[in-house]
Amino acid sequence: MKAPVIEVRDLELNDAVRDVAFTVAPGEIYAVLGRYGAGKTTLLELLAGLRRPTAGTVRVHGADPYADRDAARSGAVWRDGGLFPGLTVAEIVDTWRRWTLDPLTRADVLDRVGLTGAAGVPFERLGQGERRRLDLALALVGRSDLLLLDEPTAGLDDGPAREVRAVLRRLAAHGTTVVFATRDPGEACRAGRVGVLDEGRLPAGGDSARLPGRPSGRATGSRAA
Repeated sequence: MKAPVIEVRDLELNDAVRDVAFTVAPGEIYAVLGRYGAGKTTLLELLAGLRRPTAGTVRVHGADPYADRDAARSGAVWRDGGLFPGLTVAEIVDTWRRWTLDPLTRADVLDRVGLTGAAGVPFERLGQGERRRLDLALALVGRSDLLLLDEPTAGLDDGPAREVRAVLRRLAAHGTTVVFATRDPGEACRAGRVGVLDEGRLPAGGDSARLPGRPSGRATGSRAA
């Protein structure tokens, strides 16, 4: 059995969020479901190494992501995404590549997110889903094998949301691990496993197919067979 990409134990984020414990396997799509203010974004920031936990442990590829970000090999996409006026898709990716050690080629990055045909398109002419897929492309430039996504389909119409989900499934099928936060139970159920962050806790639990329509009471989680 392969070692988990993410291991979280006895994690305390603040006075309201504690006892967080879960693991995520290579190539898995894992959703963190919770209400507004439940601590989802803070949890992603801890996994990305942007915060140090006050108690408990966070390990990504066996390393502390706060102390050793290079070992984590993760890329993050936050809810608002990026704005790049006046640049084409190719120019945006090339700029990211210049800031990155040992980046993927532009062609590889665009192919992974289905934007090969949009390389010459100005940012202002991109649709909703294309902009979000561009965000994913930039998160992958540094050869990230872990994606941390804050509500990746929020604000998207059905068609663009389906495009983003298809890209994530394709990436996971090729070994990329995906962790995304969402307030939408329906969106969370599309993941392979779900952890429900409610009343400040996220312990391990059962199958995402049994996830209730909305989180309530104490926290539950999901675990695929």
